[in-house]
Amino acid sequence: MMDEKHLEQQLAEELIAGWQIIATGSGFLVSTDWHWPNDERIEIYVRTVGEREDLYIVTDGGDLYNFLFSQGIDLSRDENGMKIFSNTAERYGVRILDGQMVKGSSDGDLAGSIRKMLEAVKDASFLLWHKLNREGCVH
Repeated sequence: MMDEKHLEQQLAEELIAGWQIIATGSGFLVSTDWHWPNDERIEIYVRTVGEREDLYIVTDGGDLYNFLFSQGIDLSRDENGMKIFSNTAERYGVRILDGQMVKGSSDGDLAGSIRKMLEAVKDASFLLWHKLNREGCVH
């Protein structure tokens, strides 16, 4: 019979089994097996803050904002859509800056910050994608 520790370990491995983590010059690119509504993989970008090697910026790189724009949804002109975007991000401790979802992090909470960013991206994409009307505005 499986115990909870063994199940926890298997679940942790399963949750990231399809992920790729690629080192970049100033951080990481985390390519998840979670998908946008158009079936492309969601990627999370992690970069260090200046010369500090223990502080990070975790971001979607503006991918959600750009994805919606490519589908004809301009959040800069859609007040209700931007409100949904911001409120969803805030639930995960994420801010919206220049169309990017952004969260600060340290070494100790980097994995949690990546998870929260991914959840914020996924929630916001579902809420905005499924509430779109034919004019490209959120109702």
